[in-house]
Amino acid sequence: MTRQVALFRGINVGGNNKIAMAALRATFESLGYHRVSSIIQSGNVCFDGDDSPAAMAITIRRAVAARFDVDVPLVLRTAEAIETVLASVPWKSGDVEPKLHHIMFLADPAPADAFELLGDHTPGAEFAVLGSEIHVRYPHGSARSTFTVNLVDRRLSTTATARNLPTCEKIAAELSRS
Repeated sequence: MTRQVALFRGINVGGNNKIAMAALRATFESLGYHRVSSIIQSGNVCFDGDDSPAAMAITIRRAVAARFDVDVPLVLRTAEAIETVLASVPWKSGDVEPKLHHIMFLADPAPADAFELLGDHTPGAEFAVLGSEIHVRYPHGSARSTFTVNLVDRRLSTTATARNLPTCEKIAAELSRS
């Protein structure tokens, strides 16, 4: 079994798509996944599973939509991939407030021209594209930024979801537990 995390986009954010984490964990367990746990209330579910990521994403998304009448995108990452993402942070520690450093997880690898496709939409933000992730620094916060997951979805023809650095570190800690 491979340790993984499902990163849902838009669960329990801004009062929308409300799902109790206990019920979400139970849904994963009903699908046959093991060691299911959740991190914070916004749809980060750690679990053990061995199907292909594409097959699991489809199965999980359908089960969540059927049980909760909430159809939201999700991106899967293995524990190893999360560790790699955290080891590849493009800025020095202390260069940015951790809550203002977000990582956008893409369902597909970013195209070679991703920087050019996104570059004109980053006033006040700095970003680095690294494989299937985009690290974003929001020195003035992300709330009013035009650099959003919806922009990334449209410009890169993929699905993205974002987490701040402290949340990613919590996910990595949970994934590494035996």
